[in-house]
Amino acid sequence: MNNYRKILLIFSFFIILFLLLIWLFNYDSQINISEQSGEGVETDVITPGDFNVAKDINIKDVISKNSYVNKRYLENLVLNWNKLLDIFTTNISFYHPSVGKGKSDFENVSRDFLYPDPTFIKGNEDEFVNKFSELVKQECDYYKLDWRLILAMVRQESYFNPEAVSRSGAFGFMQLMPGTGSELRSKLRLENTNTPENNLIAGIYYYAYLIAMFQPVGEDKYQFALAAYNAGLGRVLDAMSITAYMEKDYYVWENVSENLRYLSSDYDSIHSVVWPDLKKPRYGILNNWIEPYLYVKYIMYYYNEYKKYYPSNLPEKKTKKDKKKKK
Repeated sequence: MNNYRKILLIFSFFIILFLLLIWLFNYDSQINISEQSGEGVETDVITPGDFNVAKDINIKDVISKNSYVNKRYLENLVLNWNKLLDIFTTNISFYHPSVGKGKSDFENVSRDFLYPDPTFIKGNEDEFVNKFSELVKQECDYYKLDWRLILAMVRQESYFNPEAVSRSGAFGFMQLMPGTGSELRSKLRLENTNTPENNLIAGIYYYAYLIAMFQPVGEDKYQFALAAYNAGLGRVLDAMSITAYMEKDYYVWENVSENLRYLSSDYDSIHSVVWPDLKKPRYGILNNWIEPYLYVKYIMYYYNEYKKYYPSNLPEKKTKKDKKKKK
């Protein structure tokens, strides 16, 4: 009986090994096809000023690199099949801690999160609009941005207080960090970023730059850029990597936002699978993951409310019906 069981285990092992090899072959083919076709890349890129976005991190390359890391992890298991066989035959319950979770455990986690109060109350918007709307619209026109989205950002960042300073040292309407402010001051040739006007110019530029970085994701680029503005570009890329590991579309913000929580130190078992070389997120642990999640949610909520009060600065998009009428 024992010999029969051992033979069955060994036979099962080689079946699994064979299936794993097939999966690796298909995985490699899919990556090559997607890279050659250039899927998901738009041509209308919003690039702030003359800043060369191509010199910075390429999102697709980073996610692909992380995917390749997972592929190498599986390849190593195949190459060391003799060691794996020893583990398999001596401990049939062998598994990685994170593998024990079903996909249902990773879905719809947003139901646990807080949502903005459905009752919208205006604050100091009118005073801000009277003083700074023309400047904001001018900058937003240049970057093809809806100025009401910036209005929503200012409300969330500083509640329209030009002298607001956070505990971390972020300052002004757009709550620029000292290091970021210094870099933008040099890039934009501003005397400083402390004045309300310069703080807005620098903050809008930085947000437009982040939007350009996320251009390949499509319409959700605004939400991705907001999260990066709050938590850093690297943290968003890490959340996208986890989303890719979960086999969800990492170009959809709703999917990525629900995986922000897995950047916290509570999920080291997931980290060791997604980043087997580092055993942690590539751009660091994010225990305060709820902040960027709610940051994006609140700003998009305020933005939709401001649409009811203020007209857009952007020309209306022509529909297919309008184009047919002209013909």
